[in-house]
Amino acid sequence: METNKIYQGDTLTVLKTFPDDSIDCIITSPPYWGLRNYEVEGQIGLEKTLDEYLKKLLDITLELKRILKPSGVLWWNHGDCYGSHRDWTYSDIPLKAQLGEGGKKDKVKGMEKCLLLQNYRLILKMIDEQGWILRNSIIWHKPNHMPSSVKDRFSNSYEPVFMLVKNKKYWFDLDAVRVQHKSNFYKEKLVSKQSHQETKEINRYYRNKTLNESYKKSGIRNAQEPNEPNAFNPKGKNPGDVWEIPTQPFPGSHFATFPVKLIEPMILSSCPAEICKKCGKPRERSRTEHHGHKMVAKEHQTIGWTDCNCNAGWEPGIVLDPFFGSGTTGLAAMKLGRRYIGIELNPEYIKIAQKRLSQQSLIN
Repeated sequence: METNKIYQGDTLTVLKTFPDDSIDCIITSPPYWGLRNYEVEGQIGLEKTLDEYLKKLLDITLELKRILKPSGVLWWNHGDCYGSHRDWTYSDIPLKAQLGEGGKKDKVKGMEKCLLLQNYRLILKMIDEQGWILRNSIIWHKPNHMPSSVKDRFSNSYEPVFMLVKNKKYWFDLDAVRVQHKSNFYKEKLVSKQSHQETKEINRYYRNKTLNESYKKSGIRNAQEPNEPNAFNPKGKNPGDVWEIPTQPFPGSHFATFPVKLIEPMILSSCPAEICKKCGKPRERSRTEHHGHKMVAKEHQTIGWTDCNCNAGWEPGIVLDPFFGSGTTGLAAMKLGRRYIGIELNPEYIKIAQKRLSQQSLIN
């Protein structure tokens, strides 16, 4: 299996050539059903029925689970569409509901103008039938979303990105993507040395339900109650599951392009920068933990990285995008010092991706 390479061909066929437990992180967005025609034979997304579409994707996600390492993470961006005048059919709907008068197939009653939930139907099947563990449903909010002329509903301004794993324990580096605190109050007061009385006063201040407006707007959370683990971390706060990231214009002929800023936190948090060349174990942060007063945040400090003692050297983790498109996942991986593998059916998109990757290679 070669890295930093784009494999041309059908995604499922190519995936079957990859070895088990070989990929550290998967980041992708499949073609959505009934949305676009990419004008290439064998494409996914133009199936006659939603069932057929879901079956194809489930065959692919099963292979993705096989090749993903036990410590790996899958990031799956998947939007949706609305039922229209065409013959949307779904086998879970009773046959009589799929037939018009005289027994002829007609549009499915209740599906026209209905949000079809193609993404959530797929994710539920991945959980129920394949054993995936859904850890997050990230809201990718697009502040520059496309305007809509629709008059009887609100414009669509976000897409979900699903974070899935195959094991309860997996590699994840939250410290790599923490967001800096908006105020220095926590840093100056809670982390600094202080008397027991000062500690009590600070925590009392944070628990006060009449917190003044200036601190409400500062972005600092109230302290936890006694004996509960505190959520504060001097390195910054957890980014949360709503990411406001503008779409990224692209001059090429590809319809749907990831913004690089959407991919970067996925790679930083879920693809190790260093993996042992011999045993394959990824390095993790080594920490010390300072326990202060029970009502004060625990202070964690990174003092280095774990070492497996193989002395065989380290290599970057591998990010796979099985629907590579114009190559944004590969660009982000190169930028952050990871290896990438892409699979793409359309030879025209591969040319676009290769050009972008060669430009990124010159920057690196």
